[in-house]
Amino acid sequence: MTDGRSFPPGFLWATATAAHQVEGGNTNNDWWEFEQQPGRIAGGAVSGIADDHYNRYREDFALLRRLRNNAHRLSIEWSRVEPSEGQFDTHQLRHYRDVLGELREQGMAPMVTLHHFSNPLWFAARGGWAVAGAHEAFLPFVRRVVDELGDLVALWCTINEPNIYATQGWIFGSWPPGRRNDVVGVWRVLGNLRSAHEAAYRIIKGRWPDAPVGLAHNKFWLVPARPGNPLDLAAVQAGRRMMDHWPVGQGRMQRTVTATSDFIGLNHYSGRLVRFDPLSPTSQFARQLNPPGYPVSDFGDAVKPDWMREALLELKPYGKPLYVTESGIAAADDSDRQRFLKDVLPEVRRAIEEGADVRGFFHWTSLDNFEWAHGYEMKFGLISVDRRTLERTPKPSAGLFARIAQANAVVD
Repeated sequence: MTDGRSFPPGFLWATATAAHQVEGGNTNNDWWEFEQQPGRIAGGAVSGIADDHYNRYREDFALLRRLRNNAHRLSIEWSRVEPSEGQFDTHQLRHYRDVLGELREQGMAPMVTLHHFSNPLWFAARGGWAVAGAHEAFLPFVRRVVDELGDLVALWCTINEPNIYATQGWIFGSWPPGRRNDVVGVWRVLGNLRSAHEAAYRIIKGRWPDAPVGLAHNKFWLVPARPGNPLDLAAVQAGRRMMDHWPVGQGRMQRTVTATSDFIGLNHYSGRLVRFDPLSPTSQFARQLNPPGYPVSDFGDAVKPDWMREALLELKPYGKPLYVTESGIAAADDSDRQRFLKDVLPEVRRAIEEGADVRGFFHWTSLDNFEWAHGYEMKFGLISVDRRTLERTPKPSAGLFARIAQANAVVD
């Protein structure tokens, strides 16, 4: 039974994926190269065949359709389409056309992401996103994809989580290129990603003026550990300034979500309480704490459901359609995932009731897959994948998500 309050008609119930995490068999991007370096990936794992989604996409989409998905978010792997600079692989473009066509045949609206963390080796070798004018190298790929696949795309997501991509690769060193504490590099990367987004937006709208275009921003929700404490509030503001902005020239910064767009994509998983600590200079004089009494993911991050509603309502003043382009929980115990869905989705609906124009929820993710530097240790999928046989098995959470999607309401 439902709780009596439905989501809006036409609401998108979907999952989200990234090409490198599920496709398998790609040795031509910077993530594959990074995986070969000892100690980079948990357990010494490599993506390898991943979920073999490159070859099994038809059965995967058929399964998602049986689970009542009416949309799907996926990325086009740049290194497959443009394996060498200026050289485009028509076979790969036909492959992705088949992929998008299959989604359409299965009754699912494709949301296509143009950049989801991975880059061709030729691009990485010349410095990647940290060199001046890097976005110009990205645009021929964008034009080719837009020209050859655009008629099949329902929504476009230009860049996925620019803040996460930049900090993981240039501050924490846990993603390619593995740099640490390179603040200058971070701002160069973010500046180039902003330019890439703006240019990609113009290219898409020039070719397909009615196509909605946006980007996906990761919102890690930070709140003062001691409400009303000015030092905690200042620490929160410093953290938000770092994670929610990118440079726009002449030393100016702009909120990422104010970029030119037709919609805003929100990726939200967790957050922290922030407490000013003068003894922590290497952490911007702040300590981050989980709020007590809430479930935590296998990453150790708290899941506080009402933060989802607050994150959506924070975007309400921009007056644009909103999509939860990613949300989920790393959990080996699927009962945690079921609880996550039952707790978080009512908060999405409450945000809608309070005026946020939320039009879809893309669960991260469909299949357990290669979780970047964590290898295969973290499980986000509604569907398990046997690492030996690659057999797909829907989890109980998949059935719950299907019932919610079919009812277009949170079910008991």
